[in-house]
Amino acid sequence: MSTWAYECRARDDSATRWFVSRLAINELPPGTRSVLVRVGDDWVPAIVDRSRQLAVEAMLLHDVVANEEVSGIDSEVFPDSEPGEAAAANVEPQPPVSDRIERPEGRPARPGPTASQKVTAAAISMAEMKFVVVLVDLTTASGPGEADLVVADMQSRFGVPVVLMGQEEDGTPVYYGSEDLKDRVAAVPVDQMPWKEYTLN
Repeated sequence: MSTWAYECRARDDSATRWFVSRLAINELPPGTRSVLVRVGDDWVPAIVDRSRQLAVEAMLLHDVVANEEVSGIDSEVFPDSEPGEAAAANVEPQPPVSDRIERPEGRPARPGPTASQKVTAAAISMAEMKFVVVLVDLTTASGPGEADLVVADMQSRFGVPVVLMGQEEDGTPVYYGSEDLKDRVAAVPVDQMPWKEYTLN
């Protein structure tokens, strides 16, 4: 199920980002940007970007509270975001064609997703674990190197573990990621995964 969210960026200037509930942020004092985002068992200092609302899968949301160690209203902004920028996710699932999941029209035929590019992904929750399966080309999903870079990039964007999926000509999936996640996702038929199109910013 999709819900409205804001994006948060880690205060340590890393590329790590998380999604937090718009309702939770709206309950904080107006103008609050310094927050703590729950990541696993830790609370991580972050800056919330209120300039744009995103439609994301509810399972990708992280808990958030005001960062009381930072006094007053934080004036930091996201340097690469503009007020009124388009929302990020299309909430309509992309229906599979036969057993192959098709990439969105106009998507570059590159090994992995890049900034301001649409990706096809499925957000999954199994046995109290949340992760995202990202569709890539077969070459990327077949081995390390480029795949490791794409996994790291996608994990920083989605805020949860990521498994890459490529497909053989007949639609047979090929997964790349941690062995535990690969085993979990292999138990889910590809055409039953909740595929949606996301725009990365």
